[in-house]
Amino acid sequence: MGAKSKVIVTLSLIATGIFQAISGILLFLSPKGPQSGHIVIFGLEKGTWREYHEYVGLAIIAIAVLHFVLNWRMFVNELRVLKRKRP
Repeated sequence: MGAKSKVIVTLSLIATGIFQAISGILLFLSPKGPQSGHIVIFGLEKGTWREYHEYVGLAIIAIAVLHFVLNWRMFVNELRVLKRKRP
């Protein structure tokens, strides 16, 4: 896979991370309780926000693993540099 794939994976990770942060804040600040799942926040019910938050979280895990695999050589090289700088 080339540089274009790495850019797409990195941008996907950033985009899903931003969505995850926003949905997490909305869910954290929303009212709690047994009937709160039907509260509408920015056009979606709280229960729907929760589902999207969970599925996007799983997508982040998958994208992060792919990001790690695509950048494995860079990761190993950075570890080597860190190892050389130790006294």
